[in-house]
Amino acid sequence: MEGQVITPPHVELPQSGGTNYTQWTQEALISRIRHLESSLETNLLNSEIKQDSLTILPKSTAKPDFDFSRYTSRLIALKFAYIGGPYQGLEYHFGSDTPFPTVEEKLFEALLKARLVPPKTYYHPDGSIDTTQVFTSGSTAGIEDIGKWVDLDSWEYTKCGRTDRGVSAFGQVVGVRVRSNRPKSKPEEILGENALVEDVDDSSTPKGPIEPAETDDETPEFEDKDELPYVTILNRLLPSTIRVLAWCPNPPENFSARFNCQARTYHYFFTNPPAPHNPGEQPRVLDIDAMKTAAKYYEGLHDFRNLCKIDASKQITNFKRRVEEADIVKVGGVTPVFSLEPCETSQRMLERRPETYYFKLTGSAFLWHQVRHMVAILFLVGQKLEKPDVVKELLDVQNMPTKPFYNMADDRPLVLWDCLFDENEVKWVYPELNRAKPSSREDVIGSLWELWHNSNMDAMLSGGLLAMVYGQQETRRKRETVERNGDLAMTGNDNSNSSNKKKVRDSTWIVDGSPMQTSFGKYVEIVKRGRMETVEVINRRFAARKSEEWRQKWSVEAKRERGIGDMTDYDHDE
Repeated sequence: MEGQVITPPHVELPQSGGTNYTQWTQEALISRIRHLESSLETNLLNSEIKQDSLTILPKSTAKPDFDFSRYTSRLIALKFAYIGGPYQGLEYHFGSDTPFPTVEEKLFEALLKARLVPPKTYYHPDGSIDTTQVFTSGSTAGIEDIGKWVDLDSWEYTKCGRTDRGVSAFGQVVGVRVRSNRPKSKPEEILGENALVEDVDDSSTPKGPIEPAETDDETPEFEDKDELPYVTILNRLLPSTIRVLAWCPNPPENFSARFNCQARTYHYFFTNPPAPHNPGEQPRVLDIDAMKTAAKYYEGLHDFRNLCKIDASKQITNFKRRVEEADIVKVGGVTPVFSLEPCETSQRMLERRPETYYFKLTGSAFLWHQVRHMVAILFLVGQKLEKPDVVKELLDVQNMPTKPFYNMADDRPLVLWDCLFDENEVKWVYPELNRAKPSSREDVIGSLWELWHNSNMDAMLSGGLLAMVYGQQETRRKRETVERNGDLAMTGNDNSNSSNKKKVRDSTWIVDGSPMQTSFGKYVEIVKRGRMETVEVINRRFAARKSEEWRQKWSVEAKRERGIGDMTDYDHDE
């Protein structure tokens, strides 16, 4: 009888609704167990839950710490700023450790801590939901392994422009669906936000998800002024180097912070002179007029393959980008902290202080490290190592189809200044900033003042020390000049031309935007330098190292067959 399923004898069910197994024989009980096991295996095989796609986590009896089904949600846009120095760029890297946290890591952490977005749901192999708490160490601590709680798809999360390590942003924009104070419509209040109509005992009602109410009577009135104070909530949880500035309550339908953005503006700051000089010598200043002339050649639609870093992982073939504006702008109203010539009058100090400029660049989209490559060429022009026409030569890909070898500019002075949208579609709401308690994190003005004050004090102290050292060197130089002139009058020997004079090294100092210049050997013009391989060769070599599955989906040929364009889907921002 082994393996044969025996139908158990009919037993009258007790009032509790359970089966009374006390009167069953041993063989009948064994057969019943096998029958139930067989049914369970069949149900699991037919289930839509795939065993290999489940993340196995320890079971927990803890209840979820927040019930998002009790609230409505809405898609909003956030405008925020950050100082890039302490971060490993904007984008969070799932599954990889970075030396510094990313800006998105801190933003995701704040969104989760504020319960503005739901954590990602995980299932056990048996289909039950894992209820492990997101905040195992309390709400004030960081979130351990934050990547497993991030669900960009359900959050409808999009970002405008990616910035790399060290790069700052003053007008970054993201779109995200967040918890709202909006009351639920009447059907939602009765059934629950995600309830099915089939749960209601009404056979005449069609089954399926609840549709939004079509009449105004079904949805209570709600004004955005009664909404959750998103800006204040997030600033309370974010570090002082990341500040949310505004929010857009009603972005257009299917809003994407990336694709709805019409233009992006970058500023790259630099000083003139760009580096310290020896006391008694004239500072090496940049030729601003020549840089302005060269910058204007960037404007218009051009192929920038020689002015970016080739990202073979994206298999890009179209490097044309449109630049709306490119210019060199002087920063005014900056109080000097030291003079290039010590012991001068106040007016003379104003005239001799290091000046600050920025390269302003506006365009619809940019390639990887494009801005920093463009700035590097402008610095060479400003040093008179290259003529402004070198920009034209680099943009002429017919005569220069491959990129010459040269270094891009430093990352720290670069700022994503603003992301521009249609003002009729994206209307920013800037909350009042004078209601927060002093010294609190949500006090945007106070926290930024503290950041500026500390940095300015450091600048004043270091500037004063630098001025003192310049003064001491100037005094020493004058004393040596007097002594040398005295020796010359007494002996008639000019020691300044002695054989002990140091030999000047035959090298070139290159400005790259960092605090100190970089020393190279004899300078070689850009057009005479060695070249990289063609874009086609770089793309093919990268694709050859990838799997066949990857090549069938992402190679240049596969993308061309699927009609995927580089300009919209796979362009990089700085």
